[in-house]
Formats: sequence, C-alpha cells, structure tokens
Amino acid sequence: MGLFWGSSNKDDPVKKLDPDLREYLEHEAPKKYVPAPQDAPQTVDTQAQASQPGPSDSAEPSKPVVPAASLFPDGRYAHLWKTYKPPQDQDESLAQSAERVIEKYKERGNSVHRASMENCALEHEALSYCFKTGNWQKRLEARVTLCSEENTKFSRCFTTQAKFLQALGYASSFNYDEEKEERIQMHADKLYHQMLDYEEKVKEAKKAGQEPPPLTSLFNPQAAPQPNPDTTPEALVIPGGEKIPENMKPSKPLAKLTPHERELEIRVHHAQLEQQKLYVQEATPFMKTQDEARQKRREKAVSWFGETIGRWVT
Repeated sequence: MGLFWGSSNKDDPVKKLDPDLREYLEHEAPKKYVPAPQDAPQTVDTQAQASQPGPSDSAEPSKPVVPAASLFPDGRYAHLWKTYKPPQDQDESLAQSAERVIEKYKERGNSVHRASMENCALEHEALSYCFKTGNWQKRLEARVTLCSEENTKFSRCFTTQAKFLQALGYASSFNYDEEKEERIQMHADKLYHQMLDYEEKVKEAKKAGQEPPPLTSLFNPQAAPQPNPDTTPEALVIPGGEKIPENMKPSKPLAKLTPHERELEIRVHHAQLEQQKLYVQEATPFMKTQDEARQKRREKAVSWFGETIGRWVT
C-alpha cells in the first residue's frame, strides 16, 4: 500500500544512496514544468540563450562568403566567383535551351492547328451535320459525294487560317502572352473572311456584267490598289505590290492561286524566315559548344590516326 499512500522517510531508498550520487541525481533530474500566466512576461533561459550561436558566431559580416568552387579559402576574389558556373551546369543550361527550341517548334504547330480548328468551327460543324441530317435521300447523296461542298469549305478554311496565323506570328514568341495570341487569332479570322467577301463580290460583279472591285492588300490596306487579274490575266497580280522572293517555295504554283493567296504565301515565307532566325538565336550557344567539342575530337583523332582517317572518324 506504500505505493499508493506514500511511504515513510525510513523506507525511502534515496537516503541509502551516497551523498555525492544523490546530489548529482537531484541536479540532473528534469525540472518540473510550471506554466507561466498569460499576462506575465515570458522569461528566457539565459543559459540556453548563451549556448545558441549568434550571428557573429556563425559567420563574420566583414568576411565574404567563399563559393565552393573558389581556389582561395581566405575569400580573395570572392566577388568574381559569384558568377562562376561549373562546366557541367553550363552544359545542362545549353542543352535545355536546345530542348526548348525543339519543344517550341512542336508546340507552335499544335497551337496553330488548334487555333485553326477554333476559327473553322462553323465549317466543321456543317461538315459533321452533312452526314447526319436530312432525309434518307439527302444522307445517301452525302455518302456518295462525301459532302464534297462542305468538305471543300472546311479544308480550305483550315489550311488558309493556319497560314494566316503563321503569317501574323501566332505562337512564335518564347514568352507566351495570352491576350496577344488571342488578338492574332481573331485578326487571322478577320482577314480570312475579308478574302472570302472579296471573292464573293467578284463573282457577283461577273454575273452582273460589271467591272470587279479594285484589289487591295489584306496585310497593308493603305497600299495602292492593284489592277484586277481579269484585266491582266497574263500577269501574276499580287495585292500591295509584294515582290516574289527568289527562294520561296509556295504550297502550289502561284498561277493556280488567287491574288490574296499569293500575298499570303509571300507573308508566310517571310514569317518562317523570321521564326528560323529566332530558333537559331536561341540554340546558337548549344550549337557553338557542340562544334567546339567536335573540333577538339577531330584534332585529337588527327594527331592519332592522321588527317584522312581522323576526319573520317569524327
């Protein structure tokens, strides 16, 4: 019962201990926790505070931080070593820039196709309904003709809208700007329908036996109008007076394209050249390091095997 009701001092086992050992145990025993009142100021253990290293103990303010790659532990030239990057880190950053160019090239193609589908949503919907709506005769005719009229409209819309997007620089920048890309997408759709409206006006003028309206540029409306192609069928009329680049490879012969489509092909050609310059500028550091590494390997192989074999191996 002494366990529950306490025990007398006679049976206290602590008294049997050596006085020095008893004093040591009393000193090392954890102190009883006494919560301080909320309104009382909190005290800080001076002994624990003294044991914690202060700012002056960990690092001296006057002494510069020495980078790990520095060859001078005393801090000399520490300001020069701040911008130092190990060769491994530089190679990784250059490789990432090359991967970024590849990913951007793939991403731009997907973005242009997605935007073209959004701009041609009505044409795509008409093509889909062609096979599903109407009586059995209408559906049979659609299957036989494969909805050629609707399919032609959608195919031309998708292809031409993609070219307008490329010519206007859609998804060409490495820094994505949602508002800018949306404006370009809307502008491309606007130019496409301006082209269709002009073609419709030409058809109506021909039916009425009137002279077609003047041919103006879609990309540069302030330019002087060009003569209508019907009046000069032997010439390749291009709106805005655009000159045909020598190294341009159009998707179709220019003679088989409408005047606005010729202008669009020229604009796409220039836009592709600018995009290639942007890709090359981004990947130039990586290409330069690769060329330097290849040149070093070639020099080493030539010193081992001679000029002919060394160049062939590398």
